[in-house]
Amino acid sequence: MYEYHGWATIRESFLNEDDVEDNIHEIVSDIGDRIQALNCGHGLLDLRAVNGEFHLSVSGIPNHKGSWGEEIHALFAYIAEVAVGSYGLLYVLDDEDENGEDNEFQAYVMARGKVEKKRDIFLSPFFPTVEDEYVP
Repeated sequence: MYEYHGWATIRESFLNEDDVEDNIHEIVSDIGDRIQALNCGHGLLDLRAVNGEFHLSVSGIPNHKGSWGEEIHALFAYIAEVAVGSYGLLYVLDDEDENGEDNEFQAYVMARGKVEKKRDIFLSPFFPTVEDEYVP
């Protein structure tokens, strides 16, 4: 199982100036095109304007990470690159993780033009914080 939940606020710059975001509509249009090309069948993938700000919401639980997990990570990295003022979180639990992190959520934090992996302290370890481990 590959569980992911995330959100991002899309901003062209991290400067707090009203006139900085001259290209935000073009940037959001490009992000929207990338989302359309993903053809999401695994869950929620939504980009919309709310109160004058653009927001992305993602959530899903496909059986395996497969290429879909890489595409979600790539989308977050792309947003950080083209809209450096964007910020948000992508929370991932991969029970097939090959790096020994199969019992913990990973938090990917988007801020100031980059996405950094952080260790989760709220819901990890998954067993026993969220569920009891299966014992046959």
